[in-house]
Amino acid sequence: KMQGCGNDYVFIDCRAQSVSQPAVLARAVSSRHFGIGSDGLVLLLPAEGADLAMRIFNADGSEAEMCGSAIRCAARYAWDSGWACHEPLRIQTAAGLRILWNGPQKAVTVVMGRPSPLSGAALQWQEQKLTRLSIGNPHGVLFCPDVTLFPLEPAAAEISKSARLNLEAVQVLEKNHLKMRVWERGSGETLACGTGACAAAVAAVLRRFCERGQPIGVEMPGGTVTVRWLTDGRLLLTGEAEYVFRGEWPETPGF
Repeated sequence: KMQGCGNDYVFIDCRAQSVSQPAVLARAVSSRHFGIGSDGLVLLLPAEGADLAMRIFNADGSEAEMCGSAIRCAARYAWDSGWACHEPLRIQTAAGLRILWNGPQKAVTVVMGRPSPLSGAALQWQEQKLTRLSIGNPHGVLFCPDVTLFPLEPAAAEISKSARLNLEAVQVLEKNHLKMRVWERGSGETLACGTGACAAAVAAVLRRFCERGQPIGVEMPGGTVTVRWLTDGRLLLTGEAEYVFRGEWPETPGF
């Protein structure tokens, strides 16, 4: 089990073992009361054209395209286990290839690709329009005066009737410094979200709350990450990746 700013996942090295029903296993291990407890399950797999591949399953068993926290942890594991001993590291995801560098202390930097607007009808909540973006997965960003008081769960429930996306409530603390809470589709409110932090930073630049090209600190309940939206369009995400523990899940028929 590993975590990035409290966004925690159970990782399985699939080089010497296989998982036949990952959605079922994801629901089992993610249970906070009857399983290990996590925001989801990540399978690490051999890959052609990359150093490794990863598949991400949310706590409800649905498969996710990308996760900025999980991919940092996957890179940390790959380096520490000897799977790969070089930089940059290339990890294949459902959202495409991502490039990663080892950072100072416990940090990992990910090239998250380029953000793109989501097509479809405009969405709003209580007369406030969402900034809808894809960071390899879909996000909706709302700005508010105080994220602590923002009714995140009701807002997510209402918006999910029209679109299944990750919802970020964002407060501007000062220039290039944001505070955020996130509701992840398939997992609910989590302590952090790397792709969500990127979406928040892009939306803040578009609204001129932050400056493009400069480091933007995104403070979340589980910790703070740094996002830079470069002038060439690429997003860089830097944040911690740490181990929680190692162990074995009892072999159960059906997994």
